[in-house]
Amino acid sequence: MGTNEPPRLRGVLKEDLSAIADLEATAFGTNGLTRNALDVIFDPSGAFWLLAEDEEGVWGHSVNARGEDPHVGWILGMAVHPERQGRGWGRILLQASIDRLQDSDINVIRLLVKRTNKLAYRLYESFGFVDSGERADHFGPGEDRLVMSLLLSTEKPPKGQSSPPFPQVPVDPQDTGRTLNGVAAGPQIPRDDAQKWYS
Repeated sequence: MGTNEPPRLRGVLKEDLSAIADLEATAFGTNGLTRNALDVIFDPSGAFWLLAEDEEGVWGHSVNARGEDPHVGWILGMAVHPERQGRGWGRILLQASIDRLQDSDINVIRLLVKRTNKLAYRLYESFGFVDSGERADHFGPGEDRLVMSLLLSTEKPPKGQSSPPFPQVPVDPQDTGRTLNGVAAGPQIPRDDAQKWYS
């Protein structure tokens, strides 16, 4: 189903939150952002979010936020529905998310990825994200997540020159695998009672 046309990207409205929650559940199961979590974080960060759609509906999203350090942004959740995977939608959505965060004076972008999710890891790596820490037991015992970071240039390169593709990103001293209580490395997002907060 669907076409091979690239997605249309647009900002997110409150009425889109149920579609995002459904896609999070499809992509990440019980570790996905719930409708309750999306409701809580929409007002402070919804301006950074993106939807990817075609004539048949919404098939991808990127939920982004500014961290406690105003120059650090987080990609909290990004997914493309299985029916639209393999068409370049993930690359388009990731590039648009990076651009949107960079336009808001953010110069470091962080995200979490499961070590065994090689497809996502390779996508992020191809954009210049590097390993910068680990969150041990982030979603419960044995549910560790790698922290990947992308350092964005704050200066435009001189005309005719390009910036270095993969700048070095220092390890965040707060992402050392310690327990998360009290750690303020990323935005704290309430989860349902049975789930940890997302950061």
